[in-house]
This record gives sequence, C-alpha cells and structure tokens, in this order.
Amino acid sequence: RISRNKIQLQRQTLELNELVRRAMEDQRSLFEKAEVRLELQPAPRPVFVSADWNRLAQVLGNLLQNAAKFTGRGGEARITIQADEARKRAVIRVADTGVGMTPEMVERLFQPFSQADSTLDRSKGGLGLGLALAKGLVELHGGEVTAQSAGPGKGAEFVVRIPLALEEAAPPQPGERAASGRRRVLIIEDNIDAADSLREVLEFDEHEVAAAYNGPAGIAKAREFRPDVVLCDIGLPGMDGYEVARAFRADEGLKGIYLVALSGYALPEDLQRAQDAGFDCHLAKPPSLEKLEQILAKVPSLSTQAPAAPSPQADQTLWR
Repeated sequence: RISRNKIQLQRQTLELNELVRRAMEDQRSLFEKAEVRLELQPAPRPVFVSADWNRLAQVLGNLLQNAAKFTGRGGEARITIQADEARKRAVIRVADTGVGMTPEMVERLFQPFSQADSTLDRSKGGLGLGLALAKGLVELHGGEVTAQSAGPGKGAEFVVRIPLALEEAAPPQPGERAASGRRRVLIIEDNIDAADSLREVLEFDEHEVAAAYNGPAGIAKAREFRPDVVLCDIGLPGMDGYEVARAFRADEGLKGIYLVALSGYALPEDLQRAQDAGFDCHLAKPPSLEKLEQILAKVPSLSTQAPAAPSPQADQTLWR
C-alpha cells in the first residue's frame, strides 16, 4: 500500500515523549517475556512533530519488536529521544545489545522479507516485512530511518529522523483519532511471530491492535485495552482458548466484546466446542483477511456504544 501511494497520513501535532512512552507500554509484555530490559531516555523538553499518531506508533512498535526478538535474555534495549534544533529534526534512537549485524546485513535490512542471517531466521523467525514497512512510513512523514551496528554480537541501533512541527499543540487522545471504520482488536496468541504478522496487517488497515501471548495476560490486557474484538488462539499453553472465552463471558467488565476463535482444526465438533465456550465465531488458521475484515466491519465499536454480547446463534454465517 505504501508503494502504491494508498496510505494517507492523518497528521496532528504530537508530543513525541508521550507517544514513545505509550508505544513502549504496548510492547512491555514482549520484553518481559524475552527477559530484556527496556529503558527510555526522554528529551528534557517536549518535542513536537507533525505526524500520524497510529502510523508513527506502528513504526516504533516494529523497531521495539525487532529489538526484543534479536536481543538475548538479560540484554538491554534503550530508546533515546532528542530534538535536533539545528536541522529541525526529531530524533528517535532504538539501541539494543543484541546479535548485531555485518555491514552487508545492514545494507539489505530494509528490503521486504530480508533476513539478516539464515541462523537468525531459524532461531528467531526473521525480520519479515516489519522494517521495510517502518522505513516506508517514516519516509511518508518526510523523514528517514537508518541502522548501524559495530558487528555481530555487538548490538544494533536504529535511528528515526522526522521533521519537527512548526508549532506546538497538545497531543490528541487516541480515541479522537479513531475513524468510524476502525476497531480495537486484541490478539491472544502464544506464537509471537504469528501475532506480530497479524498485528501488522490489521494495523495497516488502520485498526488499533494490542497483543498478549497467553490466556491470563490476554484477560488482563482486555480489561485495560477494552477491545471491540478478541482474536484468540485455541491452542494456548496452560489456559487454553476455551478457558479464556469462558473467563471473558463470566466477567461483567468484559461484556460486549466479540470473541473470535482461531484454530488449526475446523471440524463440526471443533466449531461446536468453541461456540459452547462462548466464542462468537470460529476461523481456521491462518485466518482469511477478507473474513477478518467482514467480521470487524459488522462488530459495533465499544467506544461509541456498549451492546450486549453478540449471540453466536445469530451469526451462523461466520462459523466456518
């Protein structure tokens, strides 16, 4: 969509320290699971940029996910925010103590589906589209993103530079930016790469997306994030998807949330079991993006109304 000029930025004057803090919190559980320390060094004064909140948050999310994925247990990642007044640029640095890269790896890093190294691909799942998309979004803002590394085993640093805003303004709240077609989607999936890929696709369709990687974390995230729709893997370790659905339906504070089961099994008995647990519909993995969009389009947004939980019996067309 970037290459075809299909993305239109919804620019606002934003305060960068606040945006970065929120983006970090969205990724906090990922770093905790990886046992990587995440730190922020904010700018000493507010830094204002003219940017699309959701798109810039998506860029930061991709860079943070990359840092968590390629930094080993006990490592560190740090975000530094600066205002380069001389060049009229805001600067965001995302540095880690991870696996590092050779100069040849850096050169092809932002190419779609680039893998820094075949060994990384096997152990970490590769870089996929995330960095290429981040680069495209930064360039849409009139900026640039670069990467550098002292070599394998010596970590890496990604630097985003975008123009400073000409005037200061209070940052808008996320709800003020939401278009009527956007939905808040929570993904509960223990496969981090699968969750990240699905998240990227939904974010590029301008939905607001959060992720959790096990059942209890998903329930806690739902109470905080208040999603319109939850996409939940059935085969979660420990607390499986059926238990998650029953917990949602038993919680008065989570009423009205539409639950979608994701499973590699789609026999009639699998669909019935998901329905009995409280899911509103069932999709076989990998889910069809067309069907996902159909579901999201018909589910009311909880930010504008709070309907009762949809009846599974009323939605038989989606049980496939």
